[in-house]
Amino acid sequence: MNIQFTAKTFTSVAALIADHAAVRRRLLGRPQRKAVQPPAQTNVETDPMVTVRRRLPPVKLHFHDAHVKAFRRWQMIAASGPCTEHILKRCQEERMSFELVVGPCRKRKIAHFRQKLMWEIKMSVKPSASWHEIGRLFGGRDHTTALHGVRAHQARVDSGEA
Repeated sequence: MNIQFTAKTFTSVAALIADHAAVRRRLLGRPQRKAVQPPAQTNVETDPMVTVRRRLPPVKLHFHDAHVKAFRRWQMIAASGPCTEHILKRCQEERMSFELVVGPCRKRKIAHFRQKLMWEIKMSVKPSASWHEIGRLFGGRDHTTALHGVRAHQARVDSGEA
């Protein structure tokens, strides 16, 4: 295979910049759209696909999210048992969203409530729970986050803030 290259010569800097821009557009730019042909005319009364399409009900996707959240909540309860049930019960008592408590939110009110729940689980619900297990209960957090949460809430309890 014999490939030959030839160097481009430019008469000005503007010509060099314009050539560079053209190469970048060609290599990295959006592909040019081809003209789309309009669909062929169909007879609505005789075309079976058109009549079938008309009979289908509209798809409602907003129910899918709640279904998935409920399934994931059920999976967590089945996997960890009383700890997740305790978290769900306390979230309902405090009128906080379960997804907010186990999610990535770092607002002080939610973080303190999350630390309180970690402390409750470690002290009364399941004292034998490892730090890794407590971290996983709260959205896959690290074991040091669970350890810090329990210690921070214990410090608030000792000082009389909580």
